[in-house]
Amino acid sequence: MKFTINREIFADTLSDFTLILKDNPIKPILAGLKIEVKDEKIIFTGTNLEATLIKTVEGNIEEEGEVIVKPQLILEYVKLLEEENIEVSFADSSLKVHQAEFVVLNSEGYPNVKEMLPLEITKTQKEIFVEGLEKSKFSAHPLPENLALNCIRILFKNKYTEFVSTDSYRLTYMKKDISCSLEKEFSVPLESVNAVIKLLKDVDEEITIGFSDNMLIFLWSGTYFSTRTIDVPFPDFKAILNYNNFDKIMEFNTNEFKSALKKVMTVAKTSFETKYGAVFDFKNKTLVIKTYSGKGKITQKVNMLKEGEDFKGSLNTKFLLEFLNNISNNIIIKGKNSSSMFAMTEYGNDSYLYVLMPLALRD
Repeated sequence: MKFTINREIFADTLSDFTLILKDNPIKPILAGLKIEVKDEKIIFTGTNLEATLIKTVEGNIEEEGEVIVKPQLILEYVKLLEEENIEVSFADSSLKVHQAEFVVLNSEGYPNVKEMLPLEITKTQKEIFVEGLEKSKFSAHPLPENLALNCIRILFKNKYTEFVSTDSYRLTYMKKDISCSLEKEFSVPLESVNAVIKLLKDVDEEITIGFSDNMLIFLWSGTYFSTRTIDVPFPDFKAILNYNNFDKIMEFNTNEFKSALKKVMTVAKTSFETKYGAVFDFKNKTLVIKTYSGKGKITQKVNMLKEGEDFKGSLNTKFLLEFLNNISNNIIIKGKNSSSMFAMTEYGNDSYLYVLMPLALRD
């Protein structure tokens, strides 16, 4: 095997595969990247059995062949090179890259990975789809052990697409103008969501999304990415979205609110009893936020517009700030009492909803 490839393309390709290829003590071969040269193409293939990435790139091919290597160390080396084009070859049981040699893995036991022909769901610009993922993923459960919640639920509808995530303490919902030829619902693992976001970062073309069995598949020029979807039932969130029995509505300047929350969090994060918890007193035209711990206490005031009676509630300041970091217009908060959920939206954008459950804190 021997070919010459543009250094930047080679580095970008290797970097993409580090998103899914990790050391696997049970099956070490799954940490390997297959580089295959055939039919005037350079094909890179990697899989962890949960997600698969296949990329086809151009280069000057001199000799066909294939090898399996770990990409991380090669990537570090390639990033340090200054040459525009790099020669890659397999000889003497090593992969030679420019002036370095890297260990080749035994291909025995490497999965037979092939591109599946998907049933097409939609074609869309990547910016719209990525925004749906990015602005909803923060409230997914962070640990993969909780399969039902460590994901984003994507609902492909005829005229729009919905993105939902929850960790049982909060819920994020976003609707995007992505029309679909098929109506399907999938729970996509958070790890795969993060990989898709990074893979699509520099893509400036339309992407195709489809499925085959329990795999969700993404296609764009020279690239195929598939991910297993989660079969465990996702929580029934529709009743939460339809709840509208709120009698208090508050509006805040987002930047002012963020500034106050960041100050409160310096103390709230040190609380042993309820980390990041604080009491929110909605009174007249001012919100007073208070928290204390064994290391200090703090009070912050924020101006607001309010409809309804005064009331108090306790909330997780970190969770609240994460939603504020995803909006630019004023935040609208709806509530009922200290024991009911809070619903939050961005002014002028009813397609983005955040629901936050209250805490049980003493004032």
